[in-house]
Amino acid sequence: MHITQLQVENFRNLATQVVPLSAKINLITGENGAGKTSLLEAIYFLGRQRSFRTSKPKELIQQDKNYFRLIAKTLSPEHQIGVERKLDGQHLGFYCRIDRQTQKSPASLVKMLPTIAITAQSFQLINAGPGVRRAFIDYGSFHFDGDFFQHWHAYQKALKNRNAALKQKMPQSVIASFTPLLAEYGEHIHRCRAAYFSAFKTLLGKHLGELKFPYEMTIRYLPGWNTGDNLADSLGKHFDHDYRLGHTRFGPHRADMRFSVEGGDADNRLSRGQQKTLILALHLAQIDLIGAYGEALPLLIFDDIAAELDAKKRNQMLSYLAELNCQMFFSTTEANFFAIDKGQQTALIHLRDGQIS
Repeated sequence: MHITQLQVENFRNLATQVVPLSAKINLITGENGAGKTSLLEAIYFLGRQRSFRTSKPKELIQQDKNYFRLIAKTLSPEHQIGVERKLDGQHLGFYCRIDRQTQKSPASLVKMLPTIAITAQSFQLINAGPGVRRAFIDYGSFHFDGDFFQHWHAYQKALKNRNAALKQKMPQSVIASFTPLLAEYGEHIHRCRAAYFSAFKTLLGKHLGELKFPYEMTIRYLPGWNTGDNLADSLGKHFDHDYRLGHTRFGPHRADMRFSVEGGDADNRLSRGQQKTLILALHLAQIDLIGAYGEALPLLIFDDIAAELDAKKRNQMLSYLAELNCQMFFSTTEANFFAIDKGQQTALIHLRDGQIS
């Protein structure tokens, strides 16, 4: 699937307009502050229902407006999809439509339009806490296993109930009543993540080799508890400690993915350019799996991919990306900075003050 055009209304600093797009490579140029990242953010929001820049959707609405709207037309297959966030007092309403049919949940659109972004925030995969890496694994698992989201959502609800009971020091019998469902959903999440990670790890090694990554790297998936015990037994074994702390210490909500290079943390061992190569390989492995198991190949977004790379490494990376069979979006201040054949499959989109010029 690819987007043929995007209609933007009241989003960030972008003018209300329709943006025509190429099925292959879209090169978005303009001065700093022209709206390049905002356009990428709009595309990302359409596919992920969130921003890669802020956790507060209200910030996406233009000043003095009370809503933003994004509408896209797609091919292979042909659809019209749209999202809207609208302020009603302090409440921010959510609207999602596919072919003019309102969706109860954004999950159907997220499944239909997988979207991956490599931005300055992507370095958090290496140097931030485990929540970022869990979210990365879970996005891949969502497309890998059709039942993952249902079990993940149910687990979050059961975990919230158990933690509330622990915090309120409710009777042990009440807290124990949440354990069977929590364990059932948690075990399913773990099995899905483990299966996804096994396939992911193999593909990651392939891409690191093709990108000529200079080190031998070890990657591990940590489930969040000692899986020598089933989750129900682990919860029972640590009940007293959980009761004292007022929350659940072990389970898939504590999972992580760790990278090490030659015995040390990747965060400390790798240069920024090498970290960027690793980040690219992580996302390429995810693209492979989503393409194989999901509903469509992902859209691929790069915000200032050339930063921290020398010309040789940059051109090597871009040549590698050009071989991918998916729609891509690049931002840069200089169109000639990219050694990409700007042929029939490339759209050059120049922005000035939020408007295509």
